[in-house]
Amino acid sequence: MVLTYPILFTVAGVEFHTWGIFVTLGILAGVWLTIRLAKGSEFSSEKIQEFIMYGVVVGFLGGRAWEVLFSLGDYVNEPWRAFMLWQGGLSIQGAVAANVIFSWWFFHREKLSYLKFADIAVPGLILGQAIGRIGCFFNGDAYGKPTDDWYGVIYKSGTSAFSAWGATPLVPAELMEAGLDIAILAVLLLVFKKRKFDGQVGLTYFVLYSLIRFGLEFLRTDSFMVGNFKAAQITALATAFIASFIWLWKMNKVR
Repeated sequence: MVLTYPILFTVAGVEFHTWGIFVTLGILAGVWLTIRLAKGSEFSSEKIQEFIMYGVVVGFLGGRAWEVLFSLGDYVNEPWRAFMLWQGGLSIQGAVAANVIFSWWFFHREKLSYLKFADIAVPGLILGQAIGRIGCFFNGDAYGKPTDDWYGVIYKSGTSAFSAWGATPLVPAELMEAGLDIAILAVLLLVFKKRKFDGQVGLTYFVLYSLIRFGLEFLRTDSFMVGNFKAAQITALATAFIASFIWLWKMNKVR
């Protein structure tokens, strides 16, 4: 059993939330890896940093909009909570979807290859996700279902997990996803070295992460529901199917 710590430390009365710190570390790590993989390409470090500066904002807005959209009931009585980003509550699916649209527009405007950039960027993206999920763990969101096994986690009072389950040990779904994200990163780096068409690494990311997210949803109890189904599972399956179809179609063309 482990007690999590949503507030890492306090300085002069200002609370530094663990989730925000890990998200920041994830962004920085993702930027570093993206710039490293872009060496020798048409994408300068300045252009990548410019995109990421806007992309982070777009991601936060898209991720929060997705969160609020699928859990409107939680914000009806306290609508101002929709703007309290430091408390967590961002959907990675919403953040990625918003940036897919934004990046297409950005690189089309710059007359640069959107698909080539996707190949360079998604390893950094999944690295950032892995680090960010550790922040989710300390923040007590994206938690799993109750368990009596040794790895069960007790979340602190004040977290979403504690509000839902109290002192009941829960599956640390956040840490499981972080580990699986690192495994995806290893695969993406391998594909990056041996890619046969532009966009192959990006498509591989969408297939692998979507399938993993679909599976992990069976362990989570905080997911948004659309009727009798979890929204994340519906979107994950749809994404995996579309990305797989495009991947096979593109691969068949280069043979």
